[in-house]
Amino acid sequence: MNLFKAELHRIARRRLTLLFGLLAVGALLVMTAIMWFNSSTGPSGADLAAAQEMADAANAQYETCAADEDYFAAPDSEYSWVEEDPVLGEMPHEQACAELFWGDSQPEDFIYVYTFQFDQEGVFLLIGVAIVTGLLVMLLAASAIGAEWSSGGMANLMVWHPNRLKVWGAKLAAALVLCAVAVAAMLVLAFALLYLTASVRGDTGTMDGPWWEHTLARVGRTAVLALGMTVIGSALAMLGRHTAIAGGVIVGYLTVGELLVTFVRFGASGIKYPDLLSLYTWIGAWIEGRMRLDHWDPVTGASDPMVLTATDAGLLLGAIMLVFAGLATWSFAKRDAA
Repeated sequence: MNLFKAELHRIARRRLTLLFGLLAVGALLVMTAIMWFNSSTGPSGADLAAAQEMADAANAQYETCAADEDYFAAPDSEYSWVEEDPVLGEMPHEQACAELFWGDSQPEDFIYVYTFQFDQEGVFLLIGVAIVTGLLVMLLAASAIGAEWSSGGMANLMVWHPNRLKVWGAKLAAALVLCAVAVAAMLVLAFALLYLTASVRGDTGTMDGPWWEHTLARVGRTAVLALGMTVIGSALAMLGRHTAIAGGVIVGYLTVGELLVTFVRFGASGIKYPDLLSLYTWIGAWIEGRMRLDHWDPVTGASDPMVLTATDAGLLLGAIMLVFAGLATWSFAKRDAA
């Protein structure tokens, strides 16, 4: 029996896999529907007419105010409070009128229409899709391994395949293949749906060579991050030998762990770059390619910047992944399977 094919077949046929797949596709369709109905190719004629009317009214009120130096001082003026205002009261009269009544208003100032820009917003949505898909596969891989430990299937499997490293390698490889296929499929589907939405209900923008190069690099690094998450989820399940332990560690860090890090960041004044304590900082640097952190001198106010590159973040995140994978391998090789 081919261990890799058997493990891949087992994970793919699980009801949880089908459930997670339906949830992911359903969420993507809901997101696309929201973008579709919220976006518009531009204001209608009625919107433009209403905006022009509002701009003309604002300009007329501004001109009336600017022409009368006593506009705010009149006893019956509803704007008599302006002279007592600590900000407007110190301004020259014409400037105060401009601040209060939107001097030189244009119709665009009164048009509130959202247009989905694929070249600007689509990239962030694709990155989000890849991350969420990676999280789902991470939980799915941990669930598959944890369930096998809980049911006793792991002990039975090692009766027929006593080579533990081969068994662990097959399970990890199957989880990684499933993650790669799932992320690729969701990215292709998301790209198609979002591009269609932008073409019909928004604007595709400028998708030239530099845009493709930058986008593919960011999305590609996010896909690699999803693979690393799958390794960590599988390793946690192999270490804890239970789905709940792996899920608890993941959810615990994402909630309580980051909350504690936030408290430390705000309370530890002696740390020059407290954002380095958060794993999200390193993940952001990995995805974006670089991230600038600033330390502001409390005396001079000068900035002392530090730049994290994708290489720096990749080394740290890769080391974390290798530590968990190494511990899982050692534990599975040495501990009793019972």
